[in-house]
Amino acid sequence: MSPTGTRGSVVVGIDGTRGAEAALDWATAEAAARRSRLRIVHAFHPSLLVDPYGVAPPLGDSPLVWAGAEQVLAQAVARVRSVAPDLPVTIRLLQSTAVPALLGEAYDASVLVLGGRGPRGLRDRLSRSVSAQVAAHTPCPVVTIRLPEVLGSCPSPPRVVVGVDASASCTDAVGFAFQAACQRGVPLVAVHAWNPDPPGDLEAVAGPSALAEAAAGRVLDRALDRWRAAFATVAVHTALVRGEPAHALIATSHGAALLVIGTRGRGRVVKTVLGSVSDTVLRHSRCPLAIIRHDTALAPHSAATPESEPLLGHGKRRRHRIIPRNRRWLA
Repeated sequence: MSPTGTRGSVVVGIDGTRGAEAALDWATAEAAARRSRLRIVHAFHPSLLVDPYGVAPPLGDSPLVWAGAEQVLAQAVARVRSVAPDLPVTIRLLQSTAVPALLGEAYDASVLVLGGRGPRGLRDRLSRSVSAQVAAHTPCPVVTIRLPEVLGSCPSPPRVVVGVDASASCTDAVGFAFQAACQRGVPLVAVHAWNPDPPGDLEAVAGPSALAEAAAGRVLDRALDRWRAAFATVAVHTALVRGEPAHALIATSHGAALLVIGTRGRGRVVKTVLGSVSDTVLRHSRCPLAIIRHDTALAPHSAATPESEPLLGHGKRRRHRIIPRNRRWLA
């Protein structure tokens, strides 16, 4: 797929929480702006209740469990219809844990949207764990949305912020950020963090800071030059920040419409967690965050039909139950 992510549906994962509602609202607006379909995914994994004889009843087939899961989807569709009545919507009800279900639904998506929770507590750590695992493996960009009260109010101007470094991992992220800024009609702010060169000898003689800053400026210009011509209408601002990349991105993006960062893919050996910068930004960002994996353009995209199980990784199939009766188009 292209770095701008124009290949398929906007997919959003929901679980009935307020964080999922925020993600659903963002995904609805994104699908409408892209003029693409919205796919709402709800995965549930019933707990096992063991009776005194050690027998675990099949709660996954309980009518109450199904009714509750279907109600979550029905409420989500009603929420979408209230603001975008003409938006094409599909729903998926999956009996599975969150990560394999979301990865399976991302194989033909242009972007996958997830909800976040508060800044503290076990639930937030579990939410970040799901987001990190999905972002590290998914074949499409992942956007995480925080609750409005977590983000807080900020009078800063609307803008899209993108992190730039000297690696190839930022190339697709910069393209995605240009597309997002163009789509929203807001400026793009490209941030590159730099530090003076370390001492080159035992006498602690370091290179001049001006030279290190000039080299950082060239890195920033090279990353932007590829996309400026294609998005000539987007106003671009640059920010060279002396300091750590994660802290620079969090500070610069406070109150932004979207923060975009790239993370390095690992080809056939994909890490289950993100790098330190991506993980720190995921934990502390105060605006919607898009994580773009560098090797998403190289990831295989299955042409599987809805009744088949999408392939993940090295041809291994995730075993999750897909509910055929809820695979329908909604008018």
